[in-house]
Amino acid sequence: MANMRCAITNCKMTSYNKPPGVTFHPCPTSQEMRNKWLLLLKNKCTLLDWNRTKICSRHFENKYFDSQRRLSQYAVPTLFQQTVKIMKDASDSSPKTRIDKLLSRQSQAELIMGVKGAMSQLEEPENVNAYVMDNLKCRSDAPQDVQMWLLAKKQDHLITKLIDQISQHKKHVEVLQKKMNETRSSKKEMEQNVESLKYIVKCLQEKHTTLEEQIEILTAVESR
Repeated sequence: MANMRCAITNCKMTSYNKPPGVTFHPCPTSQEMRNKWLLLLKNKCTLLDWNRTKICSRHFENKYFDSQRRLSQYAVPTLFQQTVKIMKDASDSSPKTRIDKLLSRQSQAELIMGVKGAMSQLEEPENVNAYVMDNLKCRSDAPQDVQMWLLAKKQDHLITKLIDQISQHKKHVEVLQKKMNETRSSKKEMEQNVESLKYIVKCLQEKHTTLEEQIEILTAVESR
């Protein structure tokens, strides 16, 4: 995959050194939004190619992102003053060693599968209970293999708990989303009912006016 680079001047954010959570976004397609971008990016972008230029998410305010971190079609880049600090943060969080770089390329699912696979092949050392205390810490005289096994066991347990929590949070989000959709549907139905009632009231008012006119006519006839 080609290396993406942010087009903002002095912003050295790329797809290789970006910290987690930073994304790259293309230029808008509508002429109206392009005009807005041109005004904001004046003297802040060395080259603005509508078809190829990418702007990193650090230059957009949070209000332009939804809960899934998707950028609104009406978003405009407005954050430029912290570019130097952003680059420093990105540099600090970028992988330092070859192992870090390799790990950063793997997805969360791949890492979890790797840990699970390693745990399944890891044999429990002999007399491990004799070296592990009640607070789940190894005694000072515990062999290296016991210490490593206990650490791996803790990590495996933590990963399992995290997966369960993520699954629960996902279910909660789905429930909330469903309730929101139901609320919107109910609101729409209420609005439709209100419009229907308004129409009924209007019809009744017209009939009332007609009846008043008829009463006036009858009264005039009787008075003769």
